[in-house]
Amino acid sequence: MKNIKLEILSILILCFTVSCSENTIEGFEFGENFDRNKMDTFFLALEEQNLGMGSVAIFKNGQLDYQKSFGEADIENSISATPQTKYRTASITKTFTASMIMQLIEENKLTLSTTLDTYFPELPNSNLITIEHLLRHKSGLFNYTDTAYGTDIVTQPATQQQLIDLFIENGTVFQPNEQTLYSNTNYVILGFIIESIDQKPYSDALRDRIVIPLGLTNTYNGEAIDTTNNEALSYNPESNDWILATETNTTLVNGTGSIVSNPEDLNTFFQELFDGNVVSASSLEQMQANSTDIYGLGLIAIPFYQKMGFGGTGLLDGFQSISIHFPNDNVSISITLNGVSMSRNDIVIGALSIYSGLEYTLP
Repeated sequence: MKNIKLEILSILILCFTVSCSENTIEGFEFGENFDRNKMDTFFLALEEQNLGMGSVAIFKNGQLDYQKSFGEADIENSISATPQTKYRTASITKTFTASMIMQLIEENKLTLSTTLDTYFPELPNSNLITIEHLLRHKSGLFNYTDTAYGTDIVTQPATQQQLIDLFIENGTVFQPNEQTLYSNTNYVILGFIIESIDQKPYSDALRDRIVIPLGLTNTYNGEAIDTTNNEALSYNPESNDWILATETNTTLVNGTGSIVSNPEDLNTFFQELFDGNVVSASSLEQMQANSTDIYGLGLIAIPFYQKMGFGGTGLLDGFQSISIHFPNDNVSISITLNGVSMSRNDIVIGALSIYSGLEYTLP
């Protein structure tokens, strides 16, 4: 049996924090005369050693400062990754979903204290679970992607009612606000709520609220992977080679892991979010994670030595992704991968270290 794989974000945060907090390095700046040849060599090494395939983009002050694509988007047909290649971003979708929820709150169509029974009274604890509980992973609803799905089921579409029935069947693991535990169930429900209020599919709400206003030409809610549309297939490592990964039907992960994009569009989204062009300054402040709520309202905190960034990460099938915006430096980095055997955590640390001019040994 195979699970839908949508990652538990706290694992990455912990690893990233431990890796970067062993020493405190003062005085470095992002992008100050960094070694571009070394950065190119780093990503070439990932490709040549079968450590990873994908694309990376770094923005500084809202402008593209570095871009590289490496490996193949479609191995069988020898299609190399390019800057136009698009990837399933998995749980980075959550930041988009949270942003649309905050927009609805600003439009007075919803509040953080609205309870779930307004929309789905049949769900357990629906009279106690609030929108804020869902956003912060404090609802107590069981994480449905921990349920064992057969491969044939993962590839098949699911309706809203089928997913709601599954959530009812799985029940809860704690009372609302009793603790914090990552659950993809929360964001699928938030996606359903967006559909209910906007009276349109999640894909259309995403297009109208985020994609068109920000001019994201390579971002949309995914369907079946179409390699003729510059969409990458995903792969899992096996014996120093790559094997095609199972393709999860995106209807199973709408709102929580369904968005397709590329690094430049992801950087643009996070730049616009922090520039105040997606939600208000007060909403953005609420969205950011803090010392007591590591998930925030759709934004997690990701440190790099003494610098603090905010963003999201994702894992689905063979896809992995990470986007981080460092507001104090006005720097964004996004890495989308369709094959990974080296830790993605180590990949982003390597890229940021080189971009900062810090000592780094190439793999």
